[in-house]
Amino acid sequence: MPENRDLQERIKQLEEEIRTLKQKSIERRQIEEQLYQVQKMEALASLSGGLAHDFNNILHCILGYTEMALMGKSKDSPDYDTFQQIKLMINKGSELARQFLAFGRKIPLQFKPIDLNLVIRELINLLRRTIPKMIEIELKLTENPKIINADAGQCEQVLMNLSINAENAMGKNGKLTFKTENVVLNSDHPQALLNPSSLEYLLLTVSDTGHGMSPQTIDHIYEPFFTTKEEGTGLGLSIVYSIVKDHGGFIESESNVGKGTAFRIYFPVLKSGVELKRNMAPKKTDKSLYGNESILIVDDEEAVLKISEEMLTRNGYTVITAKNGEEGIIRYSESFPDLVLLDVGMPGIGGIKSLQEMMSVDSKAKVVIVSGYSEDGNIEEAKILGAKAFLQKPYHITELLNTVRGVLDQYYGNERRERVPLKPN
Repeated sequence: MPENRDLQERIKQLEEEIRTLKQKSIERRQIEEQLYQVQKMEALASLSGGLAHDFNNILHCILGYTEMALMGKSKDSPDYDTFQQIKLMINKGSELARQFLAFGRKIPLQFKPIDLNLVIRELINLLRRTIPKMIEIELKLTENPKIINADAGQCEQVLMNLSINAENAMGKNGKLTFKTENVVLNSDHPQALLNPSSLEYLLLTVSDTGHGMSPQTIDHIYEPFFTTKEEGTGLGLSIVYSIVKDHGGFIESESNVGKGTAFRIYFPVLKSGVELKRNMAPKKTDKSLYGNESILIVDDEEAVLKISEEMLTRNGYTVITAKNGEEGIIRYSESFPDLVLLDVGMPGIGGIKSLQEMMSVDSKAKVVIVSGYSEDGNIEEAKILGAKAFLQKPYHITELLNTVRGVLDQYYGNERRERVPLKPN
């Protein structure tokens, strides 16, 4: 009967509408979950950066005194190996602080066009030497990967964190697979709804044959400090999530208990025609690290002032210290030192304002910015204002001496400069 046909047709329409509404509801929940995760990461970013700053200051002092103690030791000394172990532990602590910095996005990102396949191949050479030999590493890399705009160091961090996660899941044997492919999202993909103008991605898949994870665990793996291991920090996958977001990408995960886990990371690709540029490392030169110039150190941490002063005075330099930016400006105006080591993260007027004031007093001021962490804007602003170099705490004595000597030799050569103060407006 016509009435029955109309009724059946209406039922089909309602069923289709219900399916559409359910799909939209699922997509909305996925988008809401992504937004919630981003907000949660933002809430902890500032905390992690501050912790890393303080931690790096402590490590900086320990490293400095350890290296100075080693200067008077031969390799045959009974406590030489002990000091070397201390340095090893400092390096591990520094790596932990670096992870905090990455999580808090306090490491300046240097975006440039890169071939992700090259980054993967370079890292594989390291992994083959560090992971258990019974774990097979398989590469399934597309022959013509699209170029992405990324920070190569942060991409390495993503790969390393996922590899460590896979190794922990597999134990001493299994298969770790790295796969890349060029993909175009369907217009109905949840991510396409968020950013419909960007549908082309380079897809990186890192999969393992480990014990897998339950749906309940999967729901929490990107949360900071969430871990299923007693000795874990719970930061590895949180850092991966944060880095991927910073690159304008997104991440998906799939896991089956007893079978393994796969992480799929989507990096937006650059438009065609972009050429890769390879940075050439500067050639090292043999030169004396000693000097007799005057150096002003400005830092709010008394322990940092003391160890930095001792490092430099042992190598012939005359050192002046200041415990904040205001005092640093006064000391500079009084003595016009040949170089300034200026902490950028001080309270009060801070490092950037101090740099501005010093440059207004002396147009030829030579300032090296130093910090336990630094935001992109601070470093770039410092460079624009005239800073000549940047040192990241904790740094080795040789790093400090090389930087100081390099700046002094570059701008002064073998002669002391003629100082030309600017007249105040």
